[in-house]
Amino acid sequence: MKKERLNKNFLADLKDYDFLKIKENKIYLVGSIRFREYFIKIESILQITHKKLVNICSVDGLLNKEKFSNEEWDKLQKIALRKLHDQEAILVLDINNYIGEQSREEIDYFKNKLKKPIYFLSELNLKLYKNQ
Repeated sequence: MKKERLNKNFLADLKDYDFLKIKENKIYLVGSIRFREYFIKIESILQITHKKLVNICSVDGLLNKEKFSNEEWDKLQKIALRKLHDQEAILVLDINNYIGEQSREEIDYFKNKLKKPIYFLSELNLKLYKNQ
C-alpha cells in the first residue's frame, strides 16, 4: 500500500476550499488553537499541493497553550507580530466564524500597519460562495 499524507481521509474536511485564490507565496496562519487540526492540515495542503511557505507563531504554543504563563504567552504574541513583517499574506482560520482576541490583534496589525492581503478560510469555501 502506497503511503500518502494528503489522502482522501486527510483532505475530506477541506475538499470544498479553493486555496488557489491565495496568490502570495509567504502565508501566515492565524486562528484559535482550538482548531489546531486545521492548522496542521492547511499547512500541509498549502506547502505540498500549492508550494507555499507557511508560518505560524509557535508550534509549541499551538500544541501546549495551557502550559504557558501569561507572561510567556504575551511574549509569543509579540513575536507573532514581528513574524508578520516577513509575510506576504495571512490566512485567518475562522472556523465557525470564530476569531479570538489575539487573532484579531494580528489581523488588525497586518491590515492597518503592514497593509497586506488577508484571506479568510470561510471565504475560500466553494459551497458558501458558489452563487456569488
